[in-house]
Amino acid sequence: MNINYKVLTIIPIILALLSLTLVSVNGLKESIDVSGGTEISILAPANTDLSVLKEQLPDSEVKISESSIGTFVVIKSGLETDVDSVRAVVKEFFNVEDLSELSYTEKQIGSVLSSKFWEEGMKAVGFAFIFMAIVVYAIFRTPVPSGAVILAAASDMAIAVGGMSLFNIPISTATIAALLMLVGYSVDTDIMLTTRVLKRRSGTLDERIAGAMKTGITMSLTTIFAMAVLYLVVTFVVPAADVLANIAAVLLIGLIGDLMLTWMTNAGILKYYMSEYKKGK
Repeated sequence: MNINYKVLTIIPIILALLSLTLVSVNGLKESIDVSGGTEISILAPANTDLSVLKEQLPDSEVKISESSIGTFVVIKSGLETDVDSVRAVVKEFFNVEDLSELSYTEKQIGSVLSSKFWEEGMKAVGFAFIFMAIVVYAIFRTPVPSGAVILAAASDMAIAVGGMSLFNIPISTATIAALLMLVGYSVDTDIMLTTRVLKRRSGTLDERIAGAMKTGITMSLTTIFAMAVLYLVVTFVVPAADVLANIAAVLLIGLIGDLMLTWMTNAGILKYYMSEYKKGK
């Protein structure tokens, strides 16, 4: 910690602000869970050429997804798209009179239900932060260390959302759940660090931070490795389960951000608080 820790403290905060700027400029891709629309899945021959289907459905997202039981064509259309016209194109493409002749499933989410999902998801995130802040302050009862934990959690979520915008990961009920999980992971390492720094008396300040860092980084790397394995397995073995891939990707981005925010930002604030702020009182 002999490096200019104040500079290191600011770097992850700047990254979080840049992430928010990216989201404001680039936006977030929305799944039909939160925007409404129709998702059609069709079990198709393995050699299906999607190029023609994509040309015929320019307003829909068309992709192919391999699974253990075959090849699925997945078509996602927004609320503004005429579903009947999509069905007609599908029947013509697969040369059938009725969609019941295909291994076919259809999921529709209306505007009222999708807006309800979005509203409830945002409420869940807001309540999670409020209750997390209350618990953190109740544990430490000092504004600076408590504020550092809350700042790290908020910045961690900002970096994760920025990563979603950058890598085109859709916001959905599943990825909102991943963001809530991320709050728990972030607060876990930050509380462990803050507890060791404030409440332990053995060793110097730098030794206590280094000891917490050894434990915390081991915990984080274990989870990062697990999420990386999950992402790779889903992507290359069961790509039909893309929801799991999105959850793993959000957690990976957030956990990597958490490494910086805990061991650069939070650790730097605590070092300043213990070595300069308290002594100046």
